Amino acid sequence: MTSFKKTLMPLAGAAALALTLAACGGDSSSDDTSAIGGGEAACDEATMTANAQGAAGSDFVSMNSYECSDGYAIVSAITTSGGMEQTSVYLFEAEGPVWALEQADAVCADGGGADVPTNFRDELCALR
Repeated sequence: MTSFKKTLMPLAGAAALALTLAACGGDSSSDDTSAIGGGEAACDEATMTANAQGAAGSDFVSMNSYECSDGYAIVSAITTSGGMEQTSVYLFEAEGPVWALEQADAVCADGGGADVPTNFRDELCALR
């Protein structure tokens, strides 16, 4: 079981916005990187920031934290809605070298998300 958790200060500036989902592959030899899902999907700050940006789109402000375990990653980010900042949570599943966004409604439905780590499912569903 691979587990990696890192809490981050809010990211700002063009560098954070320039990240893309193409950053999902990575070198697992770095101290900040953990590969899961068959050893190919990188679990690091840059990849998880890119995942949060991709999921939130233009509503993305910054990333709070992320954690990866058993082929899944949960990402907490600050987003905007109607001009107000809020915390949004996204769940991703490793599919080879990339992370696929899971739909909260499907995971949180009765009987849904059976393979998702319980703490990830609880966090996702609490903020849905």
